[in-house]
Parts: sequence; structure tokens; C-alpha cells
Amino acid sequence: MKGNKLLKQTLFYLVVAGIILVILTPIYFLVVISLMSDQEAYDWPTQMVPSFFNHFKLEIDGNKYLISVYSPSKKEYVSIIRTDNFDELQKFVRNKTNSNIKKEIFDIQVQKLNELYNKNKEEIEALRSQVNTLESKLNRVTVSTVKLKSQLEKAEKAGMENLISLIKDNIEKYEKEKATYEAQLKELNKQLEEIGSVKFSVSKNIFYNYVRFFQVTSNAWPALLRSIQVALLTVLISLTIGGMAGYAFARYYFKGKNLLKLSVLFVRMFPGISIAMPMVIILINMGFYDKPLGLSLVYSVGQIGMTIWITASIFMGISTELEEAAMIFGTTRLGAFFKVTLPLALPGLAASAMYAFIGSWSETAQAIVLTQFNPTFPVVVYQTLVGAKGLINLTAAGGVSLALPAVVFTLIIRRYILQMWGGVRV
Repeated sequence: MKGNKLLKQTLFYLVVAGIILVILTPIYFLVVISLMSDQEAYDWPTQMVPSFFNHFKLEIDGNKYLISVYSPSKKEYVSIIRTDNFDELQKFVRNKTNSNIKKEIFDIQVQKLNELYNKNKEEIEALRSQVNTLESKLNRVTVSTVKLKSQLEKAEKAGMENLISLIKDNIEKYEKEKATYEAQLKELNKQLEEIGSVKFSVSKNIFYNYVRFFQVTSNAWPALLRSIQVALLTVLISLTIGGMAGYAFARYYFKGKNLLKLSVLFVRMFPGISIAMPMVIILINMGFYDKPLGLSLVYSVGQIGMTIWITASIFMGISTELEEAAMIFGTTRLGAFFKVTLPLALPGLAASAMYAFIGSWSETAQAIVLTQFNPTFPVVVYQTLVGAKGLINLTAAGGVSLALPAVVFTLIIRRYILQMWGGVRV
């Protein structure tokens, strides 16, 4: 019996852990990518944890400076820019790696590099000459190998066994030669790195993508404030109308009550976009098109039904005897509602507010149709995602920014939610 109980508990916890893992894994990767620089985001394989420092290598290449950044996935330094203009270098490195190389730090490294270069100038030039020669040989061997592989494919199709054997021998010879050149090139680059470059580390601005998102998206801040306004108006309208209707359904009995209570959910059976299309004409006639109040009214249509069901269930669980007792002690019916019933119904109202806020905050399809010059924040993030080609870390930052207000709102009302679900006081 104990063994069966332990097995069931283990399976239960495994299922719960699996569900949590499935939910949290996409969120984790979204947050991690939003903290990565362009260089990190497009390194493969992608790192599980973003770095907090960038390691740079500075070299003199002709009359210009060549700066490289260390790639954890490739385990080597990757060249990112070659220039003699510090402002250009600083701007490019900041956009590419999210690190700001200050002028004084760069000057110190340049001084070290010049001293090192002057000391080993002849040896550096000799090594670079060898590197160039080896790279030419390596390119020649690579091209020859590609040609031979193409010939091998044709020979195999033609069934020319003697030619196939000869081509394979030549490919094997070139592959060995290529491996030799690569090993020699790696060794020469290592020597050149030791005597002809300086390395330094700079901290990374971990939230640079969020700053850049709001910089490159000119209407992001107004859209964010507009979305907050729309969400709060939706909550207010939904709670006011839905709360009163829920109280009426809970306290009063009338003909067709159950049918009417069921019918308030009919509107949620239709896709939001199908309701938005005719609402454009209605809002234009009312003068609310492309305005926060117009969006709130449309969003509230779907949220009121859910609010009615939640609040009606909560009010039904509050005994009418409590209101009657309050009225016996001299309180009016309205006073009994505000002093007794409403405080007890706060968990249900908080849950309704949460659903209304999250539903209106994340709505994109309806907002695209119902706005033109004053988009909401989800629309701005969507447009950035569609228009930004290759900037996955920037769009990830926008996605996290979109989720944060909903998370904050949920945390603010969490104590009432927990009371409704389990009677727990936080």
C-alpha cells in the first residue's frame, strides 16, 4: 500500500513538474533572448544564459584597428569591425554587443597595442605573411575538394567505378592537406594573437535591448500609456456593469433568469475580429473610432459576460442573512451592500478585474482594426515583430515589455485571488 501511494505521489509530482517546465521554458528563453546582444543572439548554438561581460581583442591591421569579440559558442574571437574612427567603432560595438567602450579605456588599450606592435613588428609581419600564404593554399584546396566532390557525384551516377576510386583518393589527399593547413593556420594565429593583440573586458548593458526598443519604435511610449488607459477603462466598465448584473442574478428571481444568464456568454462564442469589423462603423458614428474609450467599449462586450458569471457565483456564496442582520442594526440595503457584501465579494471582483485587464491588454487583432493613428502597445510590438528582420533580441525585449504590466497588475491583486481560491491571506 505504501509503495503504491509513493508511486502515485511520484507520478503526480512528475506531471506537475512537466507542466511547469512546459509553461516556464518558453518564458525563460524569451527573457534570455531579450537580454542578449545581436552577437550572442545569432551565435549557434545559442547560450542558455546571457553573459554580463564581453571580452574583446584589439589588433592593428594596416592603418586601421581590428576589434573582435569572444564567442562562447565558437570558443574563439570573431572579428566585428575594422576602422580607424573611434566614434564609428564605439557605435558599432555598442549596437552589436550591448557594451559601451569608453574613450579612455580604448586609448589605454591602443597604447599597449602600439608598444607591443613596435616591439614585435618584424615577427608580426612575418607571421602575417605566412598566414596569408596558408590561407591562399587552404582556399585552393577547398575549391579543389568541392570540384572533386561534384565530379564524384556525376561519376557515381554514371557507374564509372575506376574513376570513382581515383576521385576518392584525390579527395582524401586534399582533405588531409586541408587539415594540415588548418592546424598550421591555427598555430600561427595563436602566435600572432600572443605578440600582436591586446585583450580587455567591458561590462554589458543587460537592459540595452529594452532601451533600444523604445528608441527605435517612436510611438512605443504613447502606445504603452494608451494600452494602460484602455485596460483600466475596460476593467472599470466590466466591473460596473458586470458586477451589478451579477448581483441581480444572485439576489433576485425572475422569469427567464437562467436563459438570460446563459445568453450573456453568447458574445464570447464569436471571434473578436468578426465583432471588430462592424464595430468600426458604430464607433465612427459615435465619434469613438481610434480612441481608447472606443476600444474599451468593444473589449468590455466580451468581458462583461465573464464578469457576470464570476460575480454572480461569488454573491450567491454570500448569505443574505448577513445583509438582513446589517439592516436590522439600522443600515439601509445600499449600506449593507457596501459595508458587508462588497468587502466579502472583493476576491471575485479581483478575479474579474484580472481577466478583464489581461484580456484587453493582450488583444491585438481587434486593436489593429479599431485603431489607425493611435495604436495600442500590443499592435506596436506586433508591427515591430513583422517589420524587424533578424532582430529577434529586440522583438523579444518588446514581448517581455508587453507582459510586464499584466504581471504587475496580477501581483497587485494577488491577495484577493488567493483568498477566492483557497481562503489564504497574504
